Amino acid sequence: MIKFFRKIRYDLMDKNKTGKYLKYAIGEIILVVIGILIALSINNWSSLNKEKRILLSHLQTIKENLKNDESQLLEMRKFRMKSAEMSTKIIDQYKSGIIEDQVDFMETFMSIASERKFDSDQSGFQRIKSTSMFDSEELSVIREKILEYNKVVDATNFMEFRQNSQTEKLESELWSEGFYDEAWSEFRIFSNPKKYNNSKDKVDFYKLIEKHGEVKGILLRNEFFVIFVIKQYDEIIEKGKELSNEIENYINKK
Repeated sequence: MIKFFRKIRYDLMDKNKTGKYLKYAIGEIILVVIGILIALSINNWSSLNKEKRILLSHLQTIKENLKNDESQLLEMRKFRMKSAEMSTKIIDQYKSGIIEDQVDFMETFMSIASERKFDSDQSGFQRIKSTSMFDSEELSVIREKILEYNKVVDATNFMEFRQNSQTEKLESELWSEGFYDEAWSEFRIFSNPKKYNNSKDKVDFYKLIEKHGEVKGILLRNEFFVIFVIKQYDEIIEKGKELSNEIENYINKK
């Protein structure tokens, strides 16, 4: 090793050899720099590809979420429509002076009293928001569609919350006024017909509705509410289709 450095020192004393060593050293430095740049480029390319794969995976998740949301909305729509039709039927019967079928009344009342709301699957949205590419310009349209979709979802959830809260309040008033005590035998039969169907206690629901105005309030609010919430469901479905189409177009370009 000592001999090697001595040789370099002697060679440096030779101007010609000094020039050669400088050129060699500069060349080595350039090669090292180029190698580093290539390695960085490969690493960046690999990271970018990984991010794109993750992004596409999250977009696919959103599409699946939207499909699940639509299925839930269609089921909710069907349930709400039936509930509104049943409410109208009972209201019309009440106006005519008789409740023809106690089972119809119980089914209608319980369908309203059982609080239901649309529960959107937000897992895909939460995942994509955590990616570095979410704020990129190329996703601007998808971002806008996500905002539009969630805006309608929030408005619908608020509407359902108000309806459920008001129904719960009216139910509480019915409890305190003794409505459930008076109708207890019919609630038993409805909840467990095999066990209680032989009960001889009969309830005149027309008189009960006449006595307890909250029942009319529950029925009328439900009939009125369904008209507007169905429009909200349809709008969510439409916004979901728009978002899904934008995602499909983006994926196809990649």
